[in-house]
Amino acid sequence: MSKRAINIVPASRVNMGGNWIEQPLPNARHDRIGPFLLIHHWQEVLPGNQSALEVGVGPHPHRGFSPVTCIYSGSLRHRDSLGTDHIVSAGGTQWMNSGSGIVHSERPSDELAMQGGLLEMIQFWVNTPRSHKMNPPSYQPLSSESTPNWTENNWSISLVQGKWGEHQSPIDAVHPMRILNLACEITESEIAVPLPADWVGAIYVLDGKARINEQPIEGRQIALVEEGTEESILLRCIEPSRILVLTGAVLNEPVFSHGPFVMNSIEELQRAIMDYHEGKMGTLEEETN
Repeated sequence: MSKRAINIVPASRVNMGGNWIEQPLPNARHDRIGPFLLIHHWQEVLPGNQSALEVGVGPHPHRGFSPVTCIYSGSLRHRDSLGTDHIVSAGGTQWMNSGSGIVHSERPSDELAMQGGLLEMIQFWVNTPRSHKMNPPSYQPLSSESTPNWTENNWSISLVQGKWGEHQSPIDAVHPMRILNLACEITESEIAVPLPADWVGAIYVLDGKARINEQPIEGRQIALVEEGTEESILLRCIEPSRILVLTGAVLNEPVFSHGPFVMNSIEELQRAIMDYHEGKMGTLEEETN
């Protein structure tokens, strides 16, 4: 039996700015897993008759990593200090490389805030290697239609980043990774997820029940993936399931983080805070349509 998928633990429920979310990572056992620093899962039914400025997260800065958001239901509007104003709907992804610094906001679309409805998304943070931390910031949206999607052994596969066989995501990244959203409704269906021997990562089950190399895992649980000799992870559907798979090459660099900044030293962290307060990451003023 493969030992690469180990340490299955439940997500914590935390309050983030008045919003209750699931936090699979960091957890009691792991501060981070390879390049992956944080995973937040937010699922809420918006009541409607709201301004979008009353919901979501207002303008805030980032430097040194990529905050990535997969939207499962509803729609999310991204605005930033580069002048970007863009909405991604269910099945799509917002991939932002914060680079040397950017200010952005993340809110439901005006239509969703007014009409109400389910908003579900996962945001995960991907650390940027030291050599690229001060690259210019950029925003890469990926719609559902532009995402490589296919079915294998009754499993629906959406390739957010990286390659799988002849499939390749249009999202560019500076560190080797493969990011997948998987879903299956047919009990006992199996799929072997390719995984280089020297990669690590995490498998998070949004809902349902599955087995990872014969280990049971269910909704709101996460499994750590370590290096090993086997070059795949076997997933079996026990009940209809949705699963996020984050895998990538090991990144052995020091991590110094404070709030929205992730750097390699205390001095770099202090510089990031000062640069933000001096306006060097730009500004963002929001208005509704």
